[in-house]
Amino acid sequence: MKKAVFAIVSICVLTCFVILFSADGVCLASDEKKSDEQIKSELQDAYDKAVDNLDLSGLQEYLDSLSQEGRDAISVSDVRSALKALARGESEQFFDVFFNLLAKSAGRYFLSFIPGFITIVIICLLKTMLCGLTGDFLNTSTTEVVNVVCYCATVIVLMSGVVTVVETVTKTIGALVTLSNVLFPVLLTLLSALGGNASVAGYSPLMAVLCGFIMKIVTAVILPAFIACIVFSIVGNVSKTVKIDKLAKLIKSASSWLIGICFGLFATFLTMQGISGGVVDKFGFNIAKFAVSSYVPILGGYLSDGFDLMTASLVLVKNAVGYTGAVLLCATVAFPLVKVVVFSLTTRLASAIAEPIGDQRVSTLLGDVAKNLNLLITALAGVAFLFFLLLMLLVSSCNMGL
Repeated sequence: MKKAVFAIVSICVLTCFVILFSADGVCLASDEKKSDEQIKSELQDAYDKAVDNLDLSGLQEYLDSLSQEGRDAISVSDVRSALKALARGESEQFFDVFFNLLAKSAGRYFLSFIPGFITIVIICLLKTMLCGLTGDFLNTSTTEVVNVVCYCATVIVLMSGVVTVVETVTKTIGALVTLSNVLFPVLLTLLSALGGNASVAGYSPLMAVLCGFIMKIVTAVILPAFIACIVFSIVGNVSKTVKIDKLAKLIKSASSWLIGICFGLFATFLTMQGISGGVVDKFGFNIAKFAVSSYVPILGGYLSDGFDLMTASLVLVKNAVGYTGAVLLCATVAFPLVKVVVFSLTTRLASAIAEPIGDQRVSTLLGDVAKNLNLLITALAGVAFLFFLLLMLLVSSCNMGL
């Protein structure tokens, strides 16, 4: 009888405990259920804290070193404030301002090149008039001297524009090296914090190849090849007896093949690494999240939620830094590239005007220079594309938690 009473009392006590703790659990669950505004606020706080802990001094120095037109195009004065504004959706419309300034800069570049080419056209006109008026009084050797003198004057005027373009491309490649040195370490740090060890291990040597090999090829091979082609074009058009056109075409063709092979191989390896590294990192992230939520007693669910919050904030920071890097890339490359393109188009225009005037040498020289400028345009655009491709693969990697 006593055993039966003890059993009944025990059952009643256990039932009361179960009811009590169940009610408390419901209350706790109700209290812990967070609204969307609370989650957004916590995510914003975690994002701001992550941004504040980043070392952005290199990016800020690079931003301050941009040209005036580049700073006006991106409308950003402080990198840290810009990253925080991106998360709040307060960033300004970049592309509208950027393309408007780019169009204005193209017109300004065209106007700056026009005086030199007007001078070339005037020289051609004066030479034609001089030879036409004194053709019966001058012998062949004297006429040739007049042609050579006018040709040399044209070369001097033309070379001032070519030197400006070469200096612009050289400075742009150097600026891209500086940008990669300050931007990619920040992105790799964020990838490491997200657990993207496979991506970091794969991207690090590719960044070294981009900065230490491909950009060096442009400055050490492509630019000298362009200068050699220009020199051969000048010498080859001085007299019909000097025939070095084939050599100039050989150098240009070899440089074009070198650009195509290097850029193609790098883009292929970069894409393969982005795909394989992302798969490995995502698998590791899912395992870590499952282990936290399943094998940590009682607090596993709360730790998993905190893990998601931290991961989401770091992913947002990484993508914001990547977007800022893409904006800086556009501000660095777009204006010099437009300048080279405008110079090439203006050279073609001058060549077309000089041909009917009757000066075949000057027209051929201007046409050859315009064709050789394609080397610089291809090299600069190719390096910018590879930089952008690497940047977008870093942004798209380890986007777990979103």
